[in-house]
Amino acid sequence: MKKNSFLFVLLFISYLSIGQNKDVLKQQKIVLEKEINYTTSLLNKTKENKKSSLVYIDYLDKKISSQERLLQLLNIEQNLLKKQIFKLENKILENEKSINNSEKEIVELKKEYGEIIYSLQRNKNERNDLMFIVSSETFNQAYKRILFLREYSRARKAQALQIAKNQDSLAINKERLFSQQQLIKSKKEQNQELISNKKKSLNKVLISKDEKKIAVSKLKKSEQIFLKKIKDQQKKSRKLEQKIKKIIEEEIRLVREKIKRDKDNKITLTPEAQLLSDKFSYNKGKLPWPLEQGVIIQKYGKQKHKVFGNIETFNNGINIATNKNAVIRSVFDGKVSRIFFIKGEGKAVLINHGEFFTVYSGLEEVKVKLGDNILSKEEIGRVLTRENDNRTELHFEIWQGYDKQDPSLWLFEAF
Repeated sequence: MKKNSFLFVLLFISYLSIGQNKDVLKQQKIVLEKEINYTTSLLNKTKENKKSSLVYIDYLDKKISSQERLLQLLNIEQNLLKKQIFKLENKILENEKSINNSEKEIVELKKEYGEIIYSLQRNKNERNDLMFIVSSETFNQAYKRILFLREYSRARKAQALQIAKNQDSLAINKERLFSQQQLIKSKKEQNQELISNKKKSLNKVLISKDEKKIAVSKLKKSEQIFLKKIKDQQKKSRKLEQKIKKIIEEEIRLVREKIKRDKDNKITLTPEAQLLSDKFSYNKGKLPWPLEQGVIIQKYGKQKHKVFGNIETFNNGINIATNKNAVIRSVFDGKVSRIFFIKGEGKAVLINHGEFFTVYSGLEEVKVKLGDNILSKEEIGRVLTRENDNRTELHFEIWQGYDKQDPSLWLFEAF
């Protein structure tokens, strides 16, 4: 009994695990499909300018990445489905074997029951039960004959009951087999649908890659022009980094003037600032996005350029493509430390969260003032659209003191 209970628990846990895996996959697929559709809409907006736009390559690259992840999820889903089909096939074989054995057992039981009835009927014709007992030579013999007749009757009834039980069990097994056969039919149909979806997804990936290949080859014809653009962008990025560092240094200097440093020469925050820092840190991976809609088209850190592979770039944050006039919002409670301007890149806002700082660059309009205390998801401003390349994106950074952080690790379900 304990063994059966243990097996039941294992099967139940396995069932829950499969169910949870399926739910997670389904949710991830929905997110990816939305992301692909959104990136496609951004691509369509830049299509007219695609011959001379690095932005188009960024969007296309993001779309390919999302399509490939969707294909991976379809592969995982199919593998899970194959495992379920394999388990079902084994259960069906076991059930069929059980049904076959039950049918044979019922045949044998009916045969034995028939023999008992035949023997009983033949004996009744040859003798009377009462005379059989009365004709006993001794009382002891008569008693044994009574016990014999009772046992004979009990055996006959037990045999009939066993046949009925086996028939009920057989009927249940046949119903279970029918359900299993219907389920495996459904699973196999799902598998065929997945195979079809995988082919479609793979075809879409190949089409997108061919499109990127053509776009890249056209861009390379104007390599010198774009190399200059990339260098200009890197200069702007360094300028932004220098401004942010100066602001952070000034913030820390102001704190130092008010409080004493500890024995490790580190800044000791006020209790309020420390609490805010702790809350910010606790929410790593759970921070809301600085935009209601958007996709990360440039990741954090060092990476080779998507078109000119001999060039390496370093991104201090992430670039999120979005719609025109999109609202930019704070990812956490904090205080507006600086509002400044970067030529060609629009306005930037730096918000203090204790020892953490968030930077929002690429704003056309700012809705907050210096020193404002703001709440999580409160509007900061609206994003800038660069008319020369129809680029609408927010550059977002997170700093912990002087140390840059990867924002995608801090945002909720960032890819």
